[in-house]
Amino acid sequence: MSEKNSEDRVLDELLNNMPKFKDNRSKDEIYQQVKSEIETLEKFDKRKRIEVSFNKWLPFIISVASILLLTVLVSAYINDNGNSTDKAAELSTANENMRTMEVTEEASMDVEEEGKATDMTTMSGKVAATFGLVPFGSPYTSVYENDLNRGTVFHFSLLENALSVPITIVIPMEQIENDFPSGAPNSLELYERYAFGIDETALGFQEYHPYKGYFLAEGKMLKHYLPVDHGYDTAPGTAAPYLSSINEIFTDFDSLLRVNEDGAPIEWDQVGTLDEPVALTGTEKKVNYFAYNAFNKETYLTPNFNKTFTTITEALIGMKNPENDIYTSVIPNDVTYTVQEDKGIVVNFKEPLNLESLDAGEASRLIEAFSLTAASFDQSIQLENVVQENWNGIDITSPLPVPIGPNGFTMQTN
Repeated sequence: MSEKNSEDRVLDELLNNMPKFKDNRSKDEIYQQVKSEIETLEKFDKRKRIEVSFNKWLPFIISVASILLLTVLVSAYINDNGNSTDKAAELSTANENMRTMEVTEEASMDVEEEGKATDMTTMSGKVAATFGLVPFGSPYTSVYENDLNRGTVFHFSLLENALSVPITIVIPMEQIENDFPSGAPNSLELYERYAFGIDETALGFQEYHPYKGYFLAEGKMLKHYLPVDHGYDTAPGTAAPYLSSINEIFTDFDSLLRVNEDGAPIEWDQVGTLDEPVALTGTEKKVNYFAYNAFNKETYLTPNFNKTFTTITEALIGMKNPENDIYTSVIPNDVTYTVQEDKGIVVNFKEPLNLESLDAGEASRLIEAFSLTAASFDQSIQLENVVQENWNGIDITSPLPVPIGPNGFTMQTN
C-alpha cells in the first residue's frame, strides 16, 4: 500500500471516530443570534467611524482656537498703554499657552483611552441616534390615556449607578404604521426596533441597551439567549438592574427564562443552574413610588429598588419613608394620612392639604406618585381633605386618572 493511501486511511479513521456534534437550535434561534450580533457590530462600527472623523478634525479646531486666542491677546497688548514690562510678561505667557496648546494638539492624535472613551461615547451617541426623545413638560410627567393621540406606548428603562429608572415613550401612530404595517407590535418587537436608536448618554444616563445576546418569545414566556461573557451575574449591582429593567420593558410577558446561546440551562453566578423561568409582573408590579434626583439634575418618579408589597395599603403608607438616602418621599414630613379600602382606595389627609403651599413640581409629583402606586396594583385612588378641588386640570374631588406609566417622553423621528 502506498504511503498516500495509508495516510488517507488513517485520516478516514480519525474522522469516523470524532464525536458527533448536534445543534438542537431551531432555524429561528440561529437567525436571531446572527441578527443580534450583526446589529451590535454595525452599531459599534458606526460609532468607531464617528470617533475617527472627530479625531481628524480635532487638531484643526484647536489650531483655530489658538489663533483666536493669540489675536485677542495681541490686540490687548497693542491697545493698552500700560507698563511695557507687564506687556512683555503677558506676551510671554501667551507664547507659553500657545506652546501648551500645540503640545495638546499633537497629543490629541494619541489621546489617552479613558478620556477618549468618555468623550467619544457621548458624542457618537448623539450623532448615531436615529430619533430623539422629548420629555413631557410640566405640570405632569406621567403618561395618561389622553396623551397618546392614537400613539403606542413603549416602556423602557434607563440605568444610573446600578439603579433602573422606568420611562414611558409615546411613539406616534404614523411611525408605528410605517415600521409595523402588519399590525400592532408587542414589547419585544418594539425593543428590537427602537432600543438601538435611544441615545441614553444624551439623556444623562449610562449606555446600557441593547442587551447582550438575543430574545425569543414562546407564548408569554421570554427567552434570553446569553453569551458566555454577558456579565449580568457578576455582582448584585449588575444582576438587580438587569432583572429590574427586563421587568420594566417587557410588560406583556409573564416570565423570563435565561439560557446559554445554545439553549442549554445557564449557570448564574452565586445562584447556580437556572432551569426554571422567573415571573415578570407586567404593569401590576405592586410597588410604591418615590422621587429620584438623577445626576442630570432632573427628578423622576421611580419605585424604591422595585420593592414589592402584599397590599396597596402597605404600599401607600410606605410612601412616607424610602428607608434610604437615594430616593426622596414626595410627601412633606408634616403631612400625615390614613388609607381606606372599603369604598375604593381613599387617602384621607388628617389636616387639610394645601397644594399651593408646595412647589408646583412637588405638588404634581405628590399626586402622580399616589396614582402610580395605585396603578401598580391595577387600582385607581382618591385623595380626600385637599384644599383645592382642581389642580392643573385634575379633578381632586373624584378618583384620580390612572397613569399608563411614569416619566413620559415623546419620540421624535427624523
